[in-house]
Amino acid sequence: MLSLALAAGCLSPAPKAPVNWTVGPVEAGSVKPIEKKWDSVRLSRLEVRAPYDGQRLAVLRKDGSLAFDPFNSFAASPTALLKGAAFDVLAASGIAGASVEQGSSASAARSLEITVTQFALDCRADDEAGKAAVSLTATLVEGRGIAATSRADATVRVDGGDFTKAFSQAFSQVMQEALRRL
Repeated sequence: MLSLALAAGCLSPAPKAPVNWTVGPVEAGSVKPIEKKWDSVRLSRLEVRAPYDGQRLAVLRKDGSLAFDPFNSFAASPTALLKGAAFDVLAASGIAGASVEQGSSASAARSLEITVTQFALDCRADDEAGKAAVSLTATLVEGRGIAATSRADATVRVDGGDFTKAFSQAFSQVMQEALRRL
């Protein structure tokens, strides 16, 4: 009976649980003000494209392949994490007199749609730590028409293994650049 328990791994130590990371607000004052362009804007949609939309950390490798880190995950789906971070940057930027979240019943003259096209740890260089790599497209909608679009990319080196800090900074940078370009 004991041999069956050992063969099934019942007495071996539990596997190491993955570390959960998040994307959150950046340091106070790190969002640079943008000249006010609109009276109001609603963050109407944020989507993270596959294969970057899962909780496991996507890793870009030198050989062109994509891996998923079994020891590092996001605490929630990237879409769920980035909605709050995107709204925080939008509101702090001052680009609109009023910024409205997706679920609000308040009306806004314009809406902003964000599509995150890359959200991964870039390990293609000889840098062991890697870089948080984020790319997105922002689309400003007025009525039912497209008023403007912009695209931005950012990378931030992962120092000390702090994926939360690196991905938060990279996302904040890419959002600010996309807003400036609208």
